[in-house]
Amino acid sequence: MGSRHTYYHVLYVGMINIMMFVPYFLIKERFHGAVMGMLIALAIGSVLSLTSMACYEHFPGLGFPELCDMYFPRWLTITINMYGALLTWLPAGAIVIYSYSETVRMFFYPEMNPFINLLLMAGAAVWASSRSTRTVQYVHEIMIIIFSPLLIMFLMKAIFNPGMDWHAIRYVSGYISRPPSFITIAAGSFLFSGFMSLIVFNRFHQQGFRFRFRWIVPLFATFFLAVTFFVPIGFHGTEAVEDYVYLWSMTADSMVMEYGFINRVLFVFLLIFTGVSLLFIMNTWHIAILLIRHSMNRFSSVEEAPASPINLWFALAAAALSFLYMRFINVERNQMVSEVWLITRFFNEIVFVLIMLYFVWKKRKEGSTQ
Repeated sequence: MGSRHTYYHVLYVGMINIMMFVPYFLIKERFHGAVMGMLIALAIGSVLSLTSMACYEHFPGLGFPELCDMYFPRWLTITINMYGALLTWLPAGAIVIYSYSETVRMFFYPEMNPFINLLLMAGAAVWASSRSTRTVQYVHEIMIIIFSPLLIMFLMKAIFNPGMDWHAIRYVSGYISRPPSFITIAAGSFLFSGFMSLIVFNRFHQQGFRFRFRWIVPLFATFFLAVTFFVPIGFHGTEAVEDYVYLWSMTADSMVMEYGFINRVLFVFLLIFTGVSLLFIMNTWHIAILLIRHSMNRFSSVEEAPASPINLWFALAAAALSFLYMRFINVERNQMVSEVWLITRFFNEIVFVLIMLYFVWKKRKEGSTQ
C-alpha cells in the first residue's frame, strides 16, 4: 500500500462532508464565528493528521490494536478498541446511511417507504464492509478514481458559475473576527478524519515506509472546507442559505449542464454521492468490525480469503442498528445526533493521537535501553 491510499481516505471524507453534517453547522454559525472556527479547525486538523501519520511511520505493518497489545494490558486494549468501534466508527456509518437514504428518497421518490431505500443501501454496505481488508482497499481505490474527477468537475462548475454572488461571500468573510462556537471547530476538523483509517490500514505498510507529499492533507481539507461553506452562500445569499434542509442538493439543483442528455446537475450529484456514501459506510463499518474482532481474540489479516463469516454477522448487526436508528429518528434529531457525534469524534481523535505519541515514546525508550 502506497501513501496514495491514505490520501484516498482523506479525499473521500472531504467529499462526504459536503453532503452530510458539516455544512449545516457551519452555515448556521456563519455570522457567529464560523470563519474563525474553520481557520482554527484547519490548524488543529493539520497538526493531528500530520502527527498521526508521522507516528504510524514508526510502526510499519502494525495497526492500532496490535500496538495496544504491545504496550497496554489486555483489558485496556479491549476497552479502547470497543470504545472506538461502538462510539466512533459504527455511529458514523449509521448517521450517513440514514442521512443519504432520506436525501435520495426525498428528491427521487418521496412517496416510497423509507425502509425500502435503506434496505438497498444497507445491503450493499453489508456486503462491502464484510470483505477482507485488501478487498475493501481495492474497492476504495476504484471508487475514488471513478467518482473524484466527476465531483471535482461539479465543484469547479459551481465555483465558476455565472450566478455565484461573490459579494455575499466577501460579506460573510468579513465576520472573521467573531469568536467561534465549539461546534464549528469540531465540524470543520472532520475533514481531516480520513487519517484515522490508519488504525487498520497501516497494516499494509512495509518496513521503511514514509509518507510522501503529506502537504496534500491540509490542501485537500482547505479546499473542501472553503467550498462546503462559501459556495452555498454564493448561490443562495447570506440569509436564504439557512432556509434549506438539503442545502447542497438544492445548490446542485440550481445548476444545469449542457452535456448531451444530462441537464440537471442534481441527478449527477446524487449519483456521485450514492457511491461516496457507500464508500464511507464500507470503511467505517469495516474498521468497527475489525476492532470488535480484535477485542474478541478473533484476529484478522489483510489478505483474509475467504473473508471470515463473523465479518458478515457483525455487518448485518450494524445494518440492523441502522434500521433501529431510522425507526426512532427524524431529520431534526439526526442533526442533534450528528452534532454530538462530531464533538465526540473530535475529542476521540485527540486521544488516539496522544496514545500514538505514547507508543512512539515507549518504542524510543525501549531502543535507548538496549
